[in-house]
Amino acid sequence: MLNARIDSSVLGGTTVRGCPSVQYQLRVQGQKARYLKAAQVAEMRAAIERGKQLKQLEREQQRLRAKMAQLVANTAELGLELPD
Repeated sequence: MLNARIDSSVLGGTTVRGCPSVQYQLRVQGQKARYLKAAQVAEMRAAIERGKQLKQLEREQQRLRAKMAQLVANTAELGLELPD
C-alpha cells in the first residue's frame, strides 16, 4: 500500500467504564479512513512496509537509469562503443 498509514486512538468518555480499548484506522491518501479490526492491523502494517520498500526500489531504479544514461552519453562523447 502506497501513501498509507495506521492511526490508533484510545476511546474515551463515559463509554469506556475503566477498560480502555484501542481503535485503529487505516488512512490512505485521497480516500476515506477505514476502521480496522485488531487482527487486521499486523497484515496492513506489513502491506504498508512492502509499499515503502517498493517505493524505495523504484527511486533506486530511477537513479540507476539516470546514471546509466549519463555514462552512455559520456562514452559517446569520448567516441567509445558500448557492447550490447
